Amino acid sequence: MAKKTLDDLGDLKGKKVLVRVDFNVPLDKKTGAVKNDRRIRAALPTIKHLLDAGASVIAMSHLGRPEKATPEERANLTMDKVAAKFSELLGTPVKKAASEVVGAGVTAAVAAMKPGDVVLLENLRFDPREQKNDAEFAAAIASLADAYVNDAFGTCHNDKDASMVAVPAALKAAGKPRAVGLLVAKELEIIEGLMSAPKAPVLGIMGGAKVSDKIAFINVLLTKVDQLLIGGKMTYTFLKARGVDVGATRVGDEEVAAAGPLLKHVGTKIVLPVDYVVAKSDDLLQTQVCEGPIPAGFEGVDIGPKTIEAYKAAVKDAATVIWNGPLGWFEQAAFARGTQYIAEAMSASSGVTVVGGGETAEAAEQFGYADKMTHVSTGGGAFLAYVEGKKFQSLAQIDDRA
Repeated sequence: MAKKTLDDLGDLKGKKVLVRVDFNVPLDKKTGAVKNDRRIRAALPTIKHLLDAGASVIAMSHLGRPEKATPEERANLTMDKVAAKFSELLGTPVKKAASEVVGAGVTAAVAAMKPGDVVLLENLRFDPREQKNDAEFAAAIASLADAYVNDAFGTCHNDKDASMVAVPAALKAAGKPRAVGLLVAKELEIIEGLMSAPKAPVLGIMGGAKVSDKIAFINVLLTKVDQLLIGGKMTYTFLKARGVDVGATRVGDEEVAAAGPLLKHVGTKIVLPVDYVVAKSDDLLQTQVCEGPIPAGFEGVDIGPKTIEAYKAAVKDAATVIWNGPLGWFEQAAFARGTQYIAEAMSASSGVTVVGGGETAEAAEQFGYADKMTHVSTGGGAFLAYVEGKKFQSLAQIDDRA
């Protein structure tokens, strides 16, 4: 059933709206500065919509893993610099509520808000109750607002986070409305369209490292796509599973076991690279292009030139392209060609092009093609889980449209 959206919240003049955003952005390890603001930019349409409607906004997000951080690392995980970047991009002042997530300081900051004001709560994970779906913690946050908006698709699959589940449940108990933001609404619309009635021919492109992490996703894709092109490190998993020597490329036995049941699709729906770039493990400047076994001491780092051309042609012929996972070690310029050229081919496509979040989204943006795709998901893990058909407790808390 369709979920309520911003337009279903009614008159918001003078109302305080609690918005769960995904500001879990990459930070500079030394300075704590925001290195990539894509996720903040993605939330701006919802925030601006609420402000234009006369509301004030209480934004909240987690940032990193403070529970596993050293004291020095934890100091960089406050929301101060995120608030500064958020303010810069929004074009209006954003105040960080207090140094604690909930408490007297937060209550006072929210009480002083006027229409058009924006407050950002401290890193939710600074309070251990956030990841325990704690009801008391959730009630304290819920009491701050008149309505709740989930605009954090990237964390929709985190069913134990209080901000995603227990907080909207507490607002429901208080008779307050709950809706999805513009970002989440678009994500759901795009993914549901892909799964229900994608325009044919449908092409899947799968990269990244682990087959085992994406086995359910791959199996779902195989029921939807006409072809599934393989790249990234999982290339060598499939090769090893087929008995091909992969040289010094590290492929775990569990990955080979995961790929085994998929081998029956190779040559029909699953397409493997015909060549690949390999580099000397102890000297990455020594590279060559291989077809077949990888020489001893070399490891696979990218798809090869013949494969790039074949994959580009497949993208050009497809009406729908779904891409998840880089096709090589794209962080290294010398091994980024496969990922870059496929992103370029997708950006030039006249079909529907969807990038499945995570590193794939980072790559598309790094090469300057993100804005030329039909949709770039903000949630890697959430994208995979939703396509797999998993039910999200976070979305179950949102009011259904009648």
